[in-house]
Amino acid sequence: MAAPSVVNATQANSTTVSIVGKTAGATPFISKFDVLVGNPAVLNSIRYTIVPKKGSVTRPLSATYTTSYLKEHGFFNAGIGQFTLPVWGLYAGYSNSVKVEYQFVDSSSKRQTLSVATAPFSDTCPYGNPNVLQARTNNTQLSYDYMLVTSGCSPNSPVILDTDGNVRWVGTADDFDRHAIFYDNAVYLSDGPRLLRIEMDGTVNVLADYTSRGVYGMHHNIDVGKHGLILDVDTHDYNGTVNIEVNPITGEVLNEWNFAAIISDAMIAGGDDPALFVEKYPGDWWHNNSTTYRRTDDTLIVSSRENFVIAVDYESKAIKWIFGDKTKAWYVNFPSLRQFALSAVNGPEPTGQHAVSITDDDHLLLFDNGNESDHHRPAGVHRDNSMPRKYKFDLQDKLMTQVWAYPNEPTVLSPYCSSVYEDAPENYLVTYATIGGFTTNNTARILGLTAAGEKVFDYRYPSNFCDVGYLALPIHLEQTSFPTSTPTPSPTPAPTATPTKLANISTRLRVATGNNVLIGGFIITGKQPKKLIARALGPSLPVAGALPNPKIQIYNSANELVAVNDNWQKAANRQTIIDTRIAPTNSLESAVLRSLTPGAYTAVITGANGGTGVGSIEIYDLDSSADSQLANISTRGMVQTGDDVMIGGFILAGPTQRKVIIRALGPSLRVPDKVNDPTLELFDANGNSLAKNDDWRSHQQRAIFATGVPPPNDRESAIVRTLAPGPYTAIVRGSNGGTGVALVEVYALE
Repeated sequence: MAAPSVVNATQANSTTVSIVGKTAGATPFISKFDVLVGNPAVLNSIRYTIVPKKGSVTRPLSATYTTSYLKEHGFFNAGIGQFTLPVWGLYAGYSNSVKVEYQFVDSSSKRQTLSVATAPFSDTCPYGNPNVLQARTNNTQLSYDYMLVTSGCSPNSPVILDTDGNVRWVGTADDFDRHAIFYDNAVYLSDGPRLLRIEMDGTVNVLADYTSRGVYGMHHNIDVGKHGLILDVDTHDYNGTVNIEVNPITGEVLNEWNFAAIISDAMIAGGDDPALFVEKYPGDWWHNNSTTYRRTDDTLIVSSRENFVIAVDYESKAIKWIFGDKTKAWYVNFPSLRQFALSAVNGPEPTGQHAVSITDDDHLLLFDNGNESDHHRPAGVHRDNSMPRKYKFDLQDKLMTQVWAYPNEPTVLSPYCSSVYEDAPENYLVTYATIGGFTTNNTARILGLTAAGEKVFDYRYPSNFCDVGYLALPIHLEQTSFPTSTPTPSPTPAPTATPTKLANISTRLRVATGNNVLIGGFIITGKQPKKLIARALGPSLPVAGALPNPKIQIYNSANELVAVNDNWQKAANRQTIIDTRIAPTNSLESAVLRSLTPGAYTAVITGANGGTGVGSIEIYDLDSSADSQLANISTRGMVQTGDDVMIGGFILAGPTQRKVIIRALGPSLRVPDKVNDPTLELFDANGNSLAKNDDWRSHQQRAIFATGVPPPNDRESAIVRTLAPGPYTAIVRGSNGGTGVALVEVYALE
């Protein structure tokens, strides 16, 4: 064990730090070190990093503990100034090299390297001995290196694997349950009617017991919802039909959806008899297996394995649409449900699907099992292979267009369980849980795909039913921190009659050609059309090298051109633009004034005749009384240095504060020449810096993750802030003077 080496002077030089003891953790993957500190008051945090095995391509597992966190969790003996440092994620049966850094209040630090020998680990689950169909390649483009795999093959559920196939952590709750999620740098696991939280150091806490609500067990997934975690539960009245959303800190129930009631109401309203379709316990007429929340239109999306994927309004619980196999009973027999049906384009409707999620580009991703219904007649189609599919929404035309699918080998059929999840754009983790059928002596497979479509690893395991590889989630353990941020807030109270809204966004940067034009995106939520004006400015900007003649084009989510203008005074509604009192001041500038239906839109600013220069896109909400609102606004363009950084402005209009998240993206953008490491800084109207961030996991990680829209890449930046009404400015730069295409965006949160 090496002595600490000093990096900076001051408190690091004057404070002694030494390892005085070590104890084994609950499993070989966890060890605890006693750290004696000469002056604990000046120690700010302790960070450890586990050196990967030789030949590994995975990024090192690393965790940072603040001293306040260690004290609050009983890892500090004040009498002798001794901290306990939990080190988890170790390789079992191996001599681990662990680098430890002690960070002091004055930013000085010292480091040392520990050698940690661990005992072997044996388990009834087969993860320690995979059949390697494709060993982990040396491709470093895969966006994730770790995965949480839920299983029912041992009381050590769930398990965390790295993409090399090594087991790095197992559950410590002595629980065979398969229903788990990694959230807030902890594992949430069901235990009958109880929800457990397992800390990474092995501590197990019972978060809540839902017996009093009639819950006797969890049915399938635990998923991230709008305000907390959504549990698929079994009750004494209904089997696999009820979802409850709970606060991840307190376990308090925040919302509930009973799909027996939701479907029955819709069938009665449509003239059908729900008794012919809906069944009470123990009937398995629904079989809920996963949920996801779509922030774009405030929708809860649920997968019923027996029937379809269904979307309901989060608050009213009214059905918005249904997407599934049209040869099943729900469509053939019941016009009341058929009226909500969407049709698939460029691929089939899914059947028997699992693991629904909304991707970062607002598409629907799911694992299409290809299996018919077990309990309804007609049962629907049966396909001979299973595959992940991704669909683009076109709800106005009641269509879902398949934009991606992964057929793998055409003989791979996994009729039950299984999953697919996207990490960074087009980086996928796929799990086949029941190859060979839902029986004993089948097999499970877990594989990873890069955005280029390369298979990076492919591991096969013996299984029984869904006991192995029930589902797998990509997770990030490269820069975990404890605590992650402030506690997850309780659900937002009902809004006032005039809630604070995003009323305007503007972004200024240099407009070039090709991929480096100025692209502004915005999302309108609600039910009513939204009246707005979009301006493209150039000649009137008080900067050198202004864009001489900007042109604006607006596209809808189907990439259809809905409006265009070059020189606003030539617009047919020129007088209406003047009446807004915010018409451009230069005749060469452009403007579009339109009422747009809810949905996603893109405004593209180019220079007429290929001109380049500094330009600005501005979008103003002209109708604050409508129930629709600008829920998300973003701009993409080329970030340079000096005056040519990206400068984004937005205005919050209303009587009260509003929570927002501002994101600066670069590495996850699917364009060439993107900025590798964007930084973000937020200013108020007086030019005061309110917050700054470089790499979103370095600060506010928990609060950012709780929004449901964390940046896809760890090098990207984000700020969550509750702001008073008024104008704000966000500046995006490249770290260390880097340049490239970046995107800045603002979401209004609940």
